Amino acid sequence: MKLAKWLGQSLLISFFITQIAFAQTQTEELRPKRTVLQKADVGNTGREVTLQIVEFPAGAAEVPHTHPGELVGYVLEGSADLMVEGKPMTSLKAGDGFIIEGGKIHAAKNTAKGSTKLLAAVILEKGKPTSAPAK
Repeated sequence: MKLAKWLGQSLLISFFITQIAFAQTQTEELRPKRTVLQKADVGNTGREVTLQIVEFPAGAAEVPHTHPGELVGYVLEGSADLMVEGKPMTSLKAGDGFIIEGGKIHAAKNTAKGSTKLLAAVILEKGKPTSAPAK
C-alpha cells in the first residue's frame, strides 16, 4: 500500500515537473528575438545608438520594460499592439513608426498570424544598459 502511494506521488511530481519545463520552453520560444545591427556613438554627445531588428514569433509578447533613453521604431512586417505608460494602447502595422520616451514602461505584443518584425533604435547615454524590466 505504501509503495503504491509513493509511486502515485512520484508520478504526480514528475507530471508537474514536466509541465513546468514545457511551459518554460514555450515561454522562451514566444519571446522576441533581438539582433543588433549596429552600435555607434552619436557624435560627441556622450550618447550611443543601438540599431536592432526585433522579431516576434506568432503570439509573442514582450515583458514590460524601460529604456534609459529614447526608442525610435518602425514596423517592417506584421502587426503589434503597443502599450506605453500614460498612453492608450496603439495598434501598429507594417509601415507605422513610433517613438517611446526614455524611462516609460512599455511592451509590445504580436497581433499578426505570422511573425512581426520591428526596426528599433535605442539612443542612450554611453555605457548604460539598453533596457531593464519594469518595476
